[in-house]
Amino acid sequence: MVDKIVSMSVLIPYEHQVGGWHKGAQSCVLKDQRGLILKPLKLNANPTYNQKPLVSKSTERNEIVKPCDEELIPVCRDELGFYEHLKTSTSPDDTSLKSLMPTYHGSHQVVMEDGQEFPHLVLEDLTAGLQLPCVADIKIGHSFYYPGKEHYLQKTKSAAQRELGFCLTGLRVFHPGTGHISTELRPDTCKKLSISQVLEAGLETFCQQDLGYGSDLRQALVTQLLCIHEWFLKQRSYKIRCSSILMVYDASQLATGQQILQSSEAASVTPQLNSEAVLCELDPKVTVKMIDFAHVLYSCGERDENYIFGLENLIKFLTKQMNRETPND
Repeated sequence: MVDKIVSMSVLIPYEHQVGGWHKGAQSCVLKDQRGLILKPLKLNANPTYNQKPLVSKSTERNEIVKPCDEELIPVCRDELGFYEHLKTSTSPDDTSLKSLMPTYHGSHQVVMEDGQEFPHLVLEDLTAGLQLPCVADIKIGHSFYYPGKEHYLQKTKSAAQRELGFCLTGLRVFHPGTGHISTELRPDTCKKLSISQVLEAGLETFCQQDLGYGSDLRQALVTQLLCIHEWFLKQRSYKIRCSSILMVYDASQLATGQQILQSSEAASVTPQLNSEAVLCELDPKVTVKMIDFAHVLYSCGERDENYIFGLENLIKFLTKQMNRETPND
């Protein structure tokens, strides 16, 4: 149930959207006067949803039988239901999960110019306050399968999704010096990327590798990714499908760091500063959050190995590249 009706006339398109495609077309994320984003909501996205959660079965010998993925059922009918579920839940898994997601501000019914009404989630804008927000949308999991959508089993996976357990679904990078967009990859382009292109044209570019900022940015990204990883290792409530990790930072701070570095060198300040030290002091506004929760399943006490596999590979790649850039003592 949406909690407010708003007119399209008081909203504007969200300029920093990089992903969010549905049925071959990009969904239109909006922004309101408070700076919050409105994400289009697909109601009743999970046709197999059942009000009664699936529980582990018992055999005649009272042995616990863990259900396979095909037997797992959705937690809620749609993403709105999951956010509402977390809003009132006191479960340790749920309360710790909320800190890893954008802040939820309810839902609105948006009245379009033609009079049609569409429900939207109202969420925190993770790019708020950033001058040059660089954004990467990374879909996690080597399998997007969930009950009631068997056609996902037959869908052709990208090479990255199949081998790495994650794939790039959208990317935008600003050059810290010029302030212009240096790289932009839309979802239709990302689907065609090879593994090397995902890692090099995607993640390497996102971390400003060519400009010498890679190690510091990777360190900040990995630190926050490890918080998500820790949650997945502990929780036994959910298996999350078709979900992404959104990584964001402000490229303008990189330019500020470079200016400080150049000024110190010109003034012969000692001890010598390096770009990594400067960036560490500035603490670039890096944010890493989980997004997209339309397809969350009860795990029946099991770990979400599908998500963990992709997340660990993403962390391994960033850590490996970071270590390569660190000179030996």
